[in-house]
Amino acid sequence: MKSAATLKTEVLLYRLAADTASVFPLGLLQATGRVVGAAYFLLFGRRRRIVLGNLARVFPQWTAWKRFRTGMACGAHFGRIAFDYLKWSRASEALIRSKVRLDGLEHVKAALGRGRGAFILSAHFGHWEVAALALSLEGFPQAMVHRPLDNPTLEAALSARRTRFGNTLVSKHGALKGMLKTLRAGGLVDILIDQKSADEVSYAVPFLGIPTPTVASLAKLVKATGAAVVPLFARPDGTGYRVELRPPLTPAEGESEEAFTARCNAELTAAILADPPLWLWFHNRWRI
Repeated sequence: MKSAATLKTEVLLYRLAADTASVFPLGLLQATGRVVGAAYFLLFGRRRRIVLGNLARVFPQWTAWKRFRTGMACGAHFGRIAFDYLKWSRASEALIRSKVRLDGLEHVKAALGRGRGAFILSAHFGHWEVAALALSLEGFPQAMVHRPLDNPTLEAALSARRTRFGNTLVSKHGALKGMLKTLRAGGLVDILIDQKSADEVSYAVPFLGIPTPTVASLAKLVKATGAAVVPLFARPDGTGYRVELRPPLTPAEGESEEAFTARCNAELTAAILADPPLWLWFHNRWRI
């Protein structure tokens, strides 16, 4: 457990960073973040080894140099989004609308038009947080499944930013009740299924070409509620982002929950393989 002094220091650092970011031009903030993110990859050996190990597992045909360059680009990307979210979290509606383009809103409307609620499915890819803000501004607020921070003051500050346009937060622990409530009301639930999952609550299905334990809860809830699943991917576009919303997924007649989970993973896999540096290779997905 963190000490009281550590918790206070974290809050002070966040407030200082957020206040500083508010006066930085967006492009300069992103450029600074890219440098810091690339430096993190270079300087923190344990995390660098996880990135390179993950890349070697998925891309054994690549040279070591190509994996290294991709790791650097990944660090730069996540440095960019960590820094620019300090501005996005306080940005005006006008700035978000001018910098974030949403393609495929008709797919969200079609999914919700079935009257059973819907899931927005993504991964730790691109900039999923900015996509959630932009969607809520267009009249599509979401219940976002997340893991609360250990620092309650910092968690409250960040939660206020994430929910200011109508989104709500559902704690990952005991999330079932919150998700069901949203779906039964015909709403949207954000869910990311690309992180580690315990074997007993998972299906071992392909992810990036590797059989990987993947949470079973999405497929089980889809089967129980009839909700559709809309894949979402938010990619950098200049100093802004382009958000791609794909056609809704629903289980085929007789399709098992395991097979549907594999189909959802296939959507994530295709996006990640198309733009490898945009996925969080720093995550120890296969326990390297």
